[in-house]
Amino acid sequence: MSGTSAVGRTTAKAAVWAFLSTASGKVITLVGLMLLARILAPHEFGLLAFALVFMTYADTIGDLGSGMALVYWPDRRDDAAQVTFLVNVAAGLFWCLLTFFLAPHVADFFNSPQGTPLIRTLAFGFIIKYLGNTHDALAQKDLRFRARAIPEVGFAGLKAIVAIALAWYGLGAWSLVWGHLAGLTASTVLHWVIVPWRPSFRIPRDLFRPMLTYGRGIIAVNTVGAMMYQIDLAVVGRVLGTTVLGLYQMASKIPETTVVVLLWVVSRVLFPAFSRLNAAGEDLREPYLIATRYVAAMTVPASLGLYFLAGPLMVVFFGREWAPAAPILSAFAIYGGVRSLDHHSGDVLKAIGRAQLLAALAVVKAVLIVTAVLIGARISGAAVAWSLAIAYGVGTVVTLMTVVRTVRVPFGSILKAFAPSAQAGLVMSIALFFWMRFSGGLVPVGVMAIGVLIGAGVYLGTLRLIDREIFQWAKESLFTRGTAATPDALLRAAR
Repeated sequence: MSGTSAVGRTTAKAAVWAFLSTASGKVITLVGLMLLARILAPHEFGLLAFALVFMTYADTIGDLGSGMALVYWPDRRDDAAQVTFLVNVAAGLFWCLLTFFLAPHVADFFNSPQGTPLIRTLAFGFIIKYLGNTHDALAQKDLRFRARAIPEVGFAGLKAIVAIALAWYGLGAWSLVWGHLAGLTASTVLHWVIVPWRPSFRIPRDLFRPMLTYGRGIIAVNTVGAMMYQIDLAVVGRVLGTTVLGLYQMASKIPETTVVVLLWVVSRVLFPAFSRLNAAGEDLREPYLIATRYVAAMTVPASLGLYFLAGPLMVVFFGREWAPAAPILSAFAIYGGVRSLDHHSGDVLKAIGRAQLLAALAVVKAVLIVTAVLIGARISGAAVAWSLAIAYGVGTVVTLMTVVRTVRVPFGSILKAFAPSAQAGLVMSIALFFWMRFSGGLVPVGVMAIGVLIGAGVYLGTLRLIDREIFQWAKESLFTRGTAATPDALLRAAR
């Protein structure tokens, strides 16, 4: 077996296990939220949400990028792991103490002083999580995503179990806090079990500076990413209050479990595929258009289905108390669909060594998103989500035009790649529009179930009439064995 084939197979298997672990964790979390939503009020979810917003921003800087530096570091594996562990221990203690003292100010910022003790308790999560960061980085470095699935599922599972049990006994928002800490503890313990590396008393002083220097770039990228994907929560919590924040965050969970997870795993496969083809000296224009065609075929129906069925979905999954979140879910569905249009453009830019250009595009999107969110927050939670979709849509056009110039793909060819899924999606939208208009007499679960069947049937039937090759490619991708199952081979086979 050639080295390229071996790496390709390893990458493909790692991507599959990464998807399974992430999707499993998301599904467990969603099921847990479905049960908790029938016990707790939106305001109580909002109290935890704003606390986690602060902790997410802190975690962006967190370990100073030492975890990703360990994944990247080409040699001296144990010494690099020792550096990462020491940095994480110090960072965990630092962020725990800082969060403890800043808790009243964070709570005041969100106009919820009752959230101070919750934030102070959650602060200990930094210590718990950072004790397992090194082992998690080692699992990623070794592409052990099958083993890494155990901590991810353990985190989601124990978090849900503890939170549901404590909520049932009337602990309110505290049930979410203790559930979160229990999940972090399970994750860290399981990481230590699956990764045999153990810290020592050795201090590799010569590696601190180069690893942290590499980590600075990671921090910059993560900071921009956090601004893009977390700023809306901060603004909603600050301007519209914890109740709206609870509704807003809950509405975002369903797209996270469907469209966003799909984009994540596709990116995990496409980046190494594009990189390998580029290294072989092949033109990436055709593979890029192939990826555009097939990614759109998967994400467009998911987004449109969520948009039209948002009302019954919120009632069936979370209860009638959460029905006001349906307009927010509809907006998030379109936002997820818009994100799918240019998501893999970043993979192709990274593959040709244009990461700095990608970072510049991220800054442009961040500016658009922050501006849009601040405007939308003056109206409602749904307006914030729609503002996100519009801002990201403008950013998507900028990104696609950049790909046209950089990869030299004709813009007309990109539109042509989107055409089959767009046409099938339009027919699907018409069918679901009339279904939602004339299904008022049915219970929500019936509206949702029949709507899913109608949407899927109409979309797949129309797409098969328009583009039969997609179904043939899917068959070959799922059932072909050997080297054809590697990411780059699949792109070749789709030509």
